[in-house]
Amino acid sequence: MARVIAAERQQATMAERARIARELHDVVAHSVSVIAVQAELTPHTIPDLSPYAREGFQQIAHSARAAMAELRQLLDVLRRDGAVAADLSPQPTLDELEELVHQHRKTGGDVEFRILGARRPLAASVELSAYRIVQEALTNVRRHAPGAVVQLDIGYEADRLMVRVADDGPGFREDTKEETSAGHGLVGMRERAAMLGGRLLAGPVAEGGFVVAAELPLTAEGAARR
Repeated sequence: MARVIAAERQQATMAERARIARELHDVVAHSVSVIAVQAELTPHTIPDLSPYAREGFQQIAHSARAAMAELRQLLDVLRRDGAVAADLSPQPTLDELEELVHQHRKTGGDVEFRILGARRPLAASVELSAYRIVQEALTNVRRHAPGAVVQLDIGYEADRLMVRVADDGPGFREDTKEETSAGHGLVGMRERAAMLGGRLLAGPVAEGGFVVAAELPLTAEGAARR
C-alpha cells in the first residue's frame, strides 16, 4: 500500500508541475508581450532618438518576440504529452479571493477573511500561487471537514506574503488511505510555494482542526536568500 500511495503522489506531483508550467506560461507570455509592444512603440513616441537607441529598442522587441515563440514551443510539448489541457481563461489574482470565499459560503461553509498589512500589487506568479493555495485549502475543507469554520488570513509583510487557512474540523492524517486526495492537494500546494522559493506547512493542530500556512517571497532576490 505504501508503494501505491507513493506512486500516486509522484504522479500527482508531475501533473501539478505541468499545470503550474502552463499557468506560468500564461503569466510570463503576457509580460513578455507587453515588453515587445512597448519596445516597438517607444521609438515612435520619442523625438530625436539616436540611431543607436532605435537599434537597441528593435533588439529588445526582437528578443521578446523570440522568447514568446520559445514559450509557445514549450507549451506545445506539454500539450503533446497530454499533461496540459488548453485553457484560454485568464489566470486568477488575489482580487478574486472574495469570489472564492463567496463560493465557499454558498456551499454552506463559514469563512472569516482578513487582510493583514498594507495591500499592494504583487508579481503575477505570487498572486497566482497564493490564490491556488487558498483554493485548494478551501476545497479540502469542503471535502474533509464540511461545516467547519475557516479563518483565512492574507498577510502583507515587507518581503513576503503570508497565507494561512485554518479550520476547526477534525483534521486528518495525510498518510491514511482515505486521505490520498487531500495528500495530493497538499503536494500541489507545496510545489507552488517551493517554485517561488517559499515554504508551506500543513497539518492538524493539537487543539483541533487543520492549518495550511505558506510564506511566499515577494521577489526573486528574496527567494534566493531563503
